[in-house]
Amino acid sequence: MGFSGSGKRSAGTLLGLFAAAVIAALALVAAPLADTRLLDAQFEFNRQYFPQPVANDVVLVGIDEAFLDTVDEPLTLSHRYLAEFLGAVSDAGATVIGLDLVLPEKRFDTLVSARNPDLDFHRTLLAGLMQTLPKSKLVLAKVWDFQRGHYRDIQIDYAAVLAAQSEPQPLASALFCSDDDGRIRRYPDPGWNCLPDRSPNTLSSEVAAAMGVRGEWRGLINYHIGAEFHYLPLGEVLQLARDGNTERLKAIFDKRAVLLGTVQDDTDLVNLPVALAGWRPGIKRLPGVLAHAQSIRSMLNQGMVQPISPGLQGVMALFGALFWFHPAVARKLLLAAVVTAGLLVASAVWLRSGWWCMPGAGLLAMWIAALSRSAWQAWRNFREKQRLRRSFSGAVSPHVMQQIMSGDLDAGRRGVKTDVCVLFSDIRNFTAMSERMEAEQVVSLLNRYFSRITAMVHRHGGTVDKFIGDGMMAFFGAPNPLPSPEKAGLEAARDMLAELAELNRELEEEGWPPLAMGIGLHSGPAVIGYIGSSDRHEYTAIGDTVNVASRLEGMCKQFGYPVMCSGEVAQRVGMPEFLQPQGDHALKGHSAVAIYGWDPLQTGQAVPTSHPG
Repeated sequence: MGFSGSGKRSAGTLLGLFAAAVIAALALVAAPLADTRLLDAQFEFNRQYFPQPVANDVVLVGIDEAFLDTVDEPLTLSHRYLAEFLGAVSDAGATVIGLDLVLPEKRFDTLVSARNPDLDFHRTLLAGLMQTLPKSKLVLAKVWDFQRGHYRDIQIDYAAVLAAQSEPQPLASALFCSDDDGRIRRYPDPGWNCLPDRSPNTLSSEVAAAMGVRGEWRGLINYHIGAEFHYLPLGEVLQLARDGNTERLKAIFDKRAVLLGTVQDDTDLVNLPVALAGWRPGIKRLPGVLAHAQSIRSMLNQGMVQPISPGLQGVMALFGALFWFHPAVARKLLLAAVVTAGLLVASAVWLRSGWWCMPGAGLLAMWIAALSRSAWQAWRNFREKQRLRRSFSGAVSPHVMQQIMSGDLDAGRRGVKTDVCVLFSDIRNFTAMSERMEAEQVVSLLNRYFSRITAMVHRHGGTVDKFIGDGMMAFFGAPNPLPSPEKAGLEAARDMLAELAELNRELEEEGWPPLAMGIGLHSGPAVIGYIGSSDRHEYTAIGDTVNVASRLEGMCKQFGYPVMCSGEVAQRVGMPEFLQPQGDHALKGHSAVAIYGWDPLQTGQAVPTSHPG
């Protein structure tokens, strides 16, 4: 039982819905990678073309190679310089000092400095912490000890001093969690479940809290606000303090959030989505202190960027997948391009407002749907054309089939008047011959004959119009234009006679009498197109040129030439000598026409190129 029209439509709709659901699911799977790439690109675009300065920024102090080259102690034993830094910055009026450094677990009181034997590393740093707390808030980094399963301890005396500060928390996690591609984009909030203890307090959040901004932070670090960071070298801060340049220190640090960390090119490096270091332009693998600095910058200004909910992502994916249903490929692809541009512009604008619309799922679903439907339609059209070619290749000439397949020939179009060369051929005395043959033999012989001569017509770019018993009508110059339809027609006539001679040799071996053929050619205007009703029509040529060619074919026997052509044909190929003039003769229903005869197998001359007629 076949499907009715409505049943086919229902089946097509169900198939489309299933395809849309699969496309939406695939888009949601691939969306995270696409969204991270789009987010990074829009962060960089906004920073370059629409920079957003910040009112409250963090002062970054860097421990660089230049400082480490000037001191004898390793960074682990930089107690004296750290205490000196804390004193200078707190005296300058800093609101909070964040240290992206881990204080030692041991006292190191048994170590002696070669240059300063009286220096007590432990007491010096302990005094620095105690002198700083009354003037500035302190937030120090703590890191997770994965072997022991807890945060690494600091020396007990330091912990006791810091315990005197209740708000903000003096010790906070300095850990960040990266995305699948290794880049740090999200703030490590407890809901993400990426920190070992799922603590809501981080080095960044506690520094912000000390500046009076306490919140339940979650979302994406706001990388598009603020300029590139330029650090103040630790050595320069210490020198200003030693020189007593309190005014300069106060101008830099008063009422500011200060962050100290290493800025070396090979220490504590993380991958960021944008280039934040002014001293390393274009580089995105940078010291981790910059991630903390940008997080603090986000908290003190616009806040974190909030991504849309997964539910809205799903809705966008389903909407994009609906592009499967529209059959107009070009219009659909144009619409998809417009939607893509609009959504990218809108997402960039929303990002500046603190929202990330995560367009990856919708865009991927839309383009997968549009392109896969286009590919599916192209495959169906290809198969349909192949089916039509197999079904109708014997009904029309190859050039006509090619025009039909390309859409250049349409049954609904009106006929076109154009110059063509029309050819008629006919087998001489075939009726008497066929009366002595069985019907099957007649059909077999005609098929052998026509298969040979039609191949010659097609070889020279001609179109076989129709078969009329043992006769054939063809024309040259439509639907495919030819440089010289008349030359092509004469060459086809010559090769048709050569093929007939080959066929006659085969017939003689089979005991059949040879066949004789007459060919008539005339050149002139004719109306070319589909003739007939809407239910039954054929591609053909009509007009006086067709009638003259038919009459000329009928005169072959009278003049004794296998090929007869008109003066128009002879003129357009340059009046070659092998075309024998037979004078002007009146045709039935037509005025006198100049006639030329030709026996190609006798003369053996090539047809010259055409001349303007």
